[in-house]
Amino acid sequence: MLQDLVLAIGLPVLVLLLAVLALQHWREQLPPWLQRLAERPSWLWNAGIGLIIGLSLLRWLLQR
Repeated sequence: MLQDLVLAIGLPVLVLLLAVLALQHWREQLPPWLQRLAERPSWLWNAGIGLIIGLSLLRWLLQR
């Protein structure tokens, strides 16, 4: 069950962190369409990712 939790929660968090680090590090070298996305406010994106992670955790807890 712990492996399922790592897959459901750990991987999305890892992908999100890597994407944020990549956008911060290579902001000037990104294609124009990614530069526009990097400049937008991210509260909606963060809320959506948080909701996905929270629902994944809830689903995992309910299946136990």
